Amino acid sequence: MNNNTFVQETRTKKTLKLLLPLLLSLILLVPMVSASTPASATGRFTATVAITSISQADGNTIITAIETQTLSGFLTGTRIAIGLEIIHPDDTFNAHDSGTFTGTVNGMSGTAVITGSSTGTGATGSGQFVVELGAAGLSGLHAQGTFQPTVTGPTTVTGTYSLQYHFDQ
Repeated sequence: MNNNTFVQETRTKKTLKLLLPLLLSLILLVPMVSASTPASATGRFTATVAITSISQADGNTIITAIETQTLSGFLTGTRIAIGLEIIHPDDTFNAHDSGTFTGTVNGMSGTAVITGSSTGTGATGSGQFVVELGAAGLSGLHAQGTFQPTVTGPTTVTGTYSLQYHFDQ
């Protein structure tokens, strides 16, 4: 090893020894992410659907719509969603929608995105949904659950939901 290499290695080691406490202190200053204990909740919803288009393909009826939901229970407020439903020739359906919820959860106000999908036959079905991207008092809210919709008229739906949730802390 020549003298220049030795000097350079010695400087590098000294620099690392000086920086190591600084790096460790920065790591210790990073806030730890934690979440509340998951909990269960339930509620009800009603919805009115404004159909924006209807088309046919291979015997299927494809409906796009804007859905306005009123939720009560754990989620209390209004959700406006854009969705797609496909009704198959055998009277089964599958649907997907996503929209913004504005209201309260556990007494905290804000907005969140609720995305759901469902399947069923005729006027009844079952589905799953996810609540995420909360803002204001709903920041850090994460939930997932199931719902049971029942068609009550040409453009109306009612149902129940249950979910598991937690808040990041």
